[in-house]
Amino acid sequence: MKTDHKKQFIILIICAIGLYFSGKNLIAIDSISSLLDALNAMTFFTCFFPFVITGLALISKSLKYLINFSAH
Repeated sequence: MKTDHKKQFIILIICAIGLYFSGKNLIAIDSISSLLDALNAMTFFTCFFPFVITGLALISKSLKYLINFSAH
């Protein structure tokens, strides 16, 4: 595994942990009524977009590797 893949995988894990805990708290609240609720929502979306972008990058690299491996 290259260093670039390791860094992306670590970013993916950190974002997944952030998504899990902030999403768990977002489900529990009825509406955003305090600053902590707003920070929780901001944390969720701050983790969501890097998670999606990094996940898609890793999936595309994995598919390219599998296609190249199966072609040879």
